[in-house]
Amino acid sequence: MSTDLTVTVHDRDDRLVVITAAGALDYDTSGALLEQAATAMSTHRSLALDLSGITFCDSSGLNALLRLNRHTGADGTALTLVAVPDQLRRLLRITGTDTVLTLRDNLTEL
Repeated sequence: MSTDLTVTVHDRDDRLVVITAAGALDYDTSGALLEQAATAMSTHRSLALDLSGITFCDSSGLNALLRLNRHTGADGTALTLVAVPDQLRRLLRITGTDTVLTLRDNLTEL
């Protein structure tokens, strides 16, 4: 089902970086998100993933989010998922992943 995934990085300050992802998060596109996140983790202690533009997420996309959570935890970087769309929020709830990841409704909650 892959369509393009757009990933943009916004430095909010020297501590926090916001990565905005839009499009499908799946087997073909999850690597791009992980690559951008790894780069951001090297210079920031907090990573917010704005997922408001995600239109589809499959098991590969979910796996990418879990891998990112594991890497940020091991690195001492805080990871927060922001503005998670309903479809993805349901997937997180059904799989129990919503209890592992930190979710916020919007960026002002950071």
